[in-house]
Amino acid sequence: MAWTGDPVWLADVLRGEGLPVVEYPGWKDRGHGDFGTIWGVIAHHTGNNPPGNNPGYIAAHPSLGLCSQLHLSREGVFTMCGVGVAWHAGTGSYPGLPANDANTRTIGIEAENNGTEGWGPRQYDAYVRGVAAILRKLGHDSSHAIGHKEWAGAAQGKWDPGGMDMNRFRADIAARITNTPAGGAPMSAAEVEQVQDFVAGFCGPIGADTKAVRQQLTGGRDEGQFPGWPQLGGRTVVDALALIGEKLGIDGFTAPKR
Repeated sequence: MAWTGDPVWLADVLRGEGLPVVEYPGWKDRGHGDFGTIWGVIAHHTGNNPPGNNPGYIAAHPSLGLCSQLHLSREGVFTMCGVGVAWHAGTGSYPGLPANDANTRTIGIEAENNGTEGWGPRQYDAYVRGVAAILRKLGHDSSHAIGHKEWAGAAQGKWDPGGMDMNRFRADIAARITNTPAGGAPMSAAEVEQVQDFVAGFCGPIGADTKAVRQQLTGGRDEGQFPGWPQLGGRTVVDALALIGEKLGIDGFTAPKR
């Protein structure tokens, strides 16, 4: 059964796919009215350089207001811009959609790209995975993902997303829809690198201090390399907790022999 109503689940679904998501302030309350039944997704590129590439410009366009629910950076990071209807499609037609009325039936994604620069692997991978996650949630197959150029090419002369073969895009989405993240295949090396870089941008690199704390907590360490915390008698947090549990007679707690 198709989803009806605002896609308030967007951020959770994208994160569930392992994609980084930023929430633009006020996104849950932004839109031009409420959705009915959601048919699918329309893919766009932003076209010009800033301010058009800025998520804030997509969320609160000076004349259009919300002009897409999602912004996708070149680094593969999604920004939630709004959850209500957005003015992203305009006039056009496509089989399965009412003529000139795709805004109320589709989720728009504005990808940061001028249309001629090509699609980097991180951004393209995030685009495919993001659309697949949305369509999986909606209960639709990849045929419900179209380009703005397929909807509005004849009516408006639109050509976005530029440089993207939509049939290949749909084929890649179809392959991803069946590869669900929960209990599925492990993340690829490129996906791991993307997440690490995104985390490092906020938290800095994972260095020796972080590893030391982890080993202190877990008790996993080489002999003599991590002797423990002085205030815990030279024990790790795990070893100290085990000792306390043993002293209290809690079943299963066994302090390591020193």
